[in-house]
Amino acid sequence: METKTCKECGRELEISNFKKTRWGGVCSICNQCSVKKSNDTKQRILFKEREKGLGKYTPRELMEELARRGYKGKLTYTRVEEIDITNF
Repeated sequence: METKTCKECGRELEISNFKKTRWGGVCSICNQCSVKKSNDTKQRILFKEREKGLGKYTPRELMEELARRGYKGKLTYTRVEEIDITNF
């Protein structure tokens, strides 16, 4: 039984737990880590797309844009401010 160590999680697994490359070798990360990495990448891309779409608006503009798009719910706006109290 041949084994290989996953570069992502560090576990030593059977070679059957790794995808084969088109050159006849095996990937450096296991199937489980490959799926997790792919899902994380997809989520990061989706988040950036969402953020890019509505993140550029001021709160007032955002409310107007959502109303224009047909949003019919309640929108709660929370303002976050950072205050440095080290100089008091």
